[in-house]
Amino acid sequence: MADNRSIGVFDSGLGGLTVLSALLKKFPNESMAYLGDTARVPYGTKSPETVIKYALNNAKALMRSVDLKLLVVACNTATAHALPALQKELSIPVLGVIKPGAFEVSNRPEIKSVAVLATTGTIGSNAYEKTLNNQGYKGEVFSLACPLWVPLVEEGLIEGPIAESLARHYLDQLPKLPQAVILGCTHYPMLLTTLKKVMPAETIWIDSGHATAALAQFEPSNRDSGELKVYVTDAPERFRALSSVFLGYSVPERQIELIDVGVSE
Repeated sequence: MADNRSIGVFDSGLGGLTVLSALLKKFPNESMAYLGDTARVPYGTKSPETVIKYALNNAKALMRSVDLKLLVVACNTATAHALPALQKELSIPVLGVIKPGAFEVSNRPEIKSVAVLATTGTIGSNAYEKTLNNQGYKGEVFSLACPLWVPLVEEGLIEGPIAESLARHYLDQLPKLPQAVILGCTHYPMLLTTLKKVMPAETIWIDSGHATAALAQFEPSNRDSGELKVYVTDAPERFRALSSVFLGYSVPERQIELIDVGVSE
């Protein structure tokens, strides 16, 4: 039977739009609901306990607003800290972005070394290292926190001298050049053009958004086309202005709603 319920996606802010974009391209007939917690971004510098609380806030608020059949946690930090709690608390399947990104590396035997670039919270959780190990990956793993990249992207500074300077600031800290790089924060794919200028041309780039869309499983709808609803916790006008950077078009004002996520129980 067809399932016309929506796919829910949430992130700390704008970065999850890279995951939403991949899902929209792969599943154009599915309706989707996106929640950006723009009032509390970034998550990467916050404690695990706070991230779990925020993630539960977002998930429950989204489920109160839209009938969902799948929830995608489009935030690496929230996936690292809150995925088990979400899967335990919610009545629908919950998919994070870490396992799919790691799978793309572990499923390619030619990759003998990989750098994980992510927020402080994701790196501190060792989530990618644990997942790669559980998937049987035997290569070298270099983990590097790049906390300034999120505010950089949130300000729309994805190219130019400032972006390139901050890219070099972090990438120069890698102990050696890896064969592959996991962009372990959904904001980071927006910096890919700049990052490619700093790294060798043969570097393999792993975008968790595309990897997540490839592994998403659900009962398909019988719609001819899907609808998109967007919820934000602060500054909807700013979200709309920057959404074009991530999606290639500005989300219409009528599709963006300010939401109060409340307090988790």
